[in-house]
Amino acid sequence: MNPTLTPELQLFRQELRDLLARPEVAAELAAIADVPPEECFPETVYQLLGAHQMLAPAWPRRYGGRDATAAHAAIVQEELSGHGIPDMPFINTITNAGALLLFVASAEQKARFLPPLAAGLGTMVVLYSEAEAGSDLASLRTRAERVDGGWRLYGSKWYAVQVRRAGYAVVAARTSDRGRAEAGITLFLVALDNPAVKASLVESLYPDPFYEVLLDGVHVPDCDVLGPVDGGWFVLAAGLAIERTGVDYNAKANSWLKTVAKQVEARDDAVLRDRLVSLQTQAAAGRVLAWRLVERQQEGDLNAEEAAMAKWFNSELCVKVAQLALDVGGPADATSVAMLREAPGLTLSAGGSEIMLEIIGSSLGLGGTS
Repeated sequence: MNPTLTPELQLFRQELRDLLARPEVAAELAAIADVPPEECFPETVYQLLGAHQMLAPAWPRRYGGRDATAAHAAIVQEELSGHGIPDMPFINTITNAGALLLFVASAEQKARFLPPLAAGLGTMVVLYSEAEAGSDLASLRTRAERVDGGWRLYGSKWYAVQVRRAGYAVVAARTSDRGRAEAGITLFLVALDNPAVKASLVESLYPDPFYEVLLDGVHVPDCDVLGPVDGGWFVLAAGLAIERTGVDYNAKANSWLKTVAKQVEARDDAVLRDRLVSLQTQAAAGRVLAWRLVERQQEGDLNAEEAAMAKWFNSELCVKVAQLALDVGGPADATSVAMLREAPGLTLSAGGSEIMLEIIGSSLGLGGTS
């Protein structure tokens, strides 16, 4: 079952597909096919989409978008995955950091940061997670100390991706210890080329390298405080709900399923075919769930509980698809192994599956006390 698209959305999808069918797109994808994930950035593709205001279509025109809707942005995500275009820079920059800037940034900050991001000329990442905090952002230890004209940040962030390419990061830091832990968090826009910011590789099986980012007294001017001081928790709560519509995870699951289907079709194995059909059915259901969240986002009625359901269902679906790929292709198949390496990280990004289940359970009155 596919979401019903208006004629205007159908035209938008076709326009996007026409752009992605250009020879320069195929040439760049071929050129970066064997490039290490750390350096795998489809610059030509992103700038091509940016030049046609299609990289961030839901953003206002004055910032490089089309004044379009969340549905247009969802179509971009689906088509990037469907065409095998690396989407991590898009997710970090447009879906995560960019959406947060649109939501809470000052007019000056929006004018300064959004146009180059929408044009594909720069990338931005988010730095929330820490080694001892994980998905529990209320426990973060990175601190920001008030100084003349701004703040100095001290601490470290873990599990960050695409850091070496990004120009700026949205960093969550503690600015107050008074009251509830959630009430003392502030967001900052931090220049990653600052000498007081050091990124080091964290060994992992994930295909895209993880980094630890050390903030050793980096100065952030007042003009780069994002949102209200001590009000970052509430901004993050709204931003994470937008990240959890599930569109990106479902798009990846469907892209992987197309690859696995070709392998299954070459095998005379009824059990594998049954598993494939089951996962294709789940992917169709996950897409309906994700697009329902897109509709709610457009209506301004996106809630955390339904977003958690969509994120959990579709990210866990990726794990199931990766397992089928391994069972079909075996450990010697590079594509299957790449899926299996990436899938666990999808269940952790934007909040781990356990956190999603806790949110869902609490909404159903299933939470308990020990």
